[in-house]
Amino acid sequence: MPIPKKRSIPKKGSQMMAHYDKQYRWIAKATEKGSEIFVEYNEIPDGQMLVVQLPKVCNLGLLEPAVDFALLNGWKPAECGEHYIIRKNKDTFKIMQGE
Repeated sequence: MPIPKKRSIPKKGSQMMAHYDKQYRWIAKATEKGSEIFVEYNEIPDGQMLVVQLPKVCNLGLLEPAVDFALLNGWKPAECGEHYIIRKNKDTFKIMQGE
């Protein structure tokens, strides 16, 4: 599958998060099925994008656990690649694309 064109998260409307001495830029968007949070490593905006799919309302308390889960399961924010997509399940997250 070809690597999609990289779309960096715009500075306008996005937020910054410091997590374990690294800075991430993120933005949340509503979808028909819930919400999605797009996350990228701020130091390398051309790196792999994390997409966190959430049911209904966006709970920002899930942002750090989602980043931790993705990092532990193969998300490489400093490398170019396809979007790494995870979905929030009842108790944890599930990898949807990116393994």
